[in-house]
Amino acid sequence: HTHTAHSTRRQNHFQPRKLTMALIRIPIVVSTAIAFALQASSFSPSTPYTRSASRSSSELFQLIVGDAPETGTFDQNVGGVGLAKRSAVKIVGASQKGKGSDAEKMIRYEKMQELDMAVAKSIMEKAECQLLCSGAGKELYQDPGTSDQWDGKVIALAPIEAAKSALSSMASAVMIGEDAKSVVINFLGGDDIIIGEVLEACDLLVDELDFPAKTKVTFNSISFEEIPMDACTVTVVASGGKAGGLEGVDESVARGELYVHDGKWFTVAEGDITTASK
Repeated sequence: HTHTAHSTRRQNHFQPRKLTMALIRIPIVVSTAIAFALQASSFSPSTPYTRSASRSSSELFQLIVGDAPETGTFDQNVGGVGLAKRSAVKIVGASQKGKGSDAEKMIRYEKMQELDMAVAKSIMEKAECQLLCSGAGKELYQDPGTSDQWDGKVIALAPIEAAKSALSSMASAVMIGEDAKSVVINFLGGDDIIIGEVLEACDLLVDELDFPAKTKVTFNSISFEEIPMDACTVTVVASGGKAGGLEGVDESVARGELYVHDGKWFTVAEGDITTASK
């Protein structure tokens, strides 16, 4: 800075006095850039510059030709879009109390199968399964408007609201028996269900439920287009793991995979798994 102040006493054609005084008041990076620009403006190349003739704008417009819009209809089966819309997509994972939940794999099913509730209850009884609780949640974004008071803003996430509803509906007398080999948490939502919200809801349920330390906790999260958007349900089932000799939907129910929507029970079967690409 001292050197700059001293240099202002000298006059030359590159740095007029007024400009130099202005440079003192601006950052070094900016003043350096201006100095380089002034030097560049005084430089004259030895090779004469000849401006070539340019075409008129009308000539350029004639050279630019756009592609005609495609008239064909969009095929949803290209790229797997149709398959994703038709399929029930399930994310499977595991949870540990105090350690969180992790997604492990994805499975696609051609359909979900509705259950006869009486038959399903009979299978669960034989397999020593116990429906611990169930709940439903609705997505909600309530903005108070342009007010600076954030207390009026409400954000409710469907999977988390479903978990809270399940816990509040669970009878205090319900206990998970020592014979329960696993606890299965089943989420069911529409195409907009988000796995991150499901994992958070799983953690909430696992941390609040009282079950033996040796009990294995897994979760299933299904997104299916026939389920309304912004909605999610959850069921928590304790299973004794006695599914031997059963197949199809009966085996799924015996393993604790039970989904609830609109008062009806559903599950998925191994025979409906799809590996198609279209």
